[in-house]
Amino acid sequence: MSRKLELLLREWGDWHIKFRDYADEYGANILYGHALLHGRVQDPPESHNILCPDQPIRLRRVDIQLRRLPLAQKMAVFAFYCCPLREDGTQWTKPQLAMETRSSLSAFERSLAKGRRGLKKKLHI
Repeated sequence: MSRKLELLLREWGDWHIKFRDYADEYGANILYGHALLHGRVQDPPESHNILCPDQPIRLRRVDIQLRRLPLAQKMAVFAFYCCPLREDGTQWTKPQLAMETRSSLSAFERSLAKGRRGLKKKLHI
């Protein structure tokens, strides 16, 4: 994988982590839209959402292309780059992320690699 793509995906993930409790332009919570709230889908709060700032165009392009990937690839990329630190302050490991997305480690790694390749191709990096 290219360094440019990795930096772009890290920046994209950091943006999602920073604004995960904010609402998008439609009023829905960002994480609810991706259904990755620690493996559970909950009803989005009806009010008290603060609109998040506009996403930079380069990061919006990643969002658009990510939504066009198959579901398993989309979930793997989102889980790998957008999961905040765990409650004890440590990073999530790939086996833990695979368990959270309810897939085997090999399937998670395959989906992540295919998702990265698909994004690289679609973003022309």
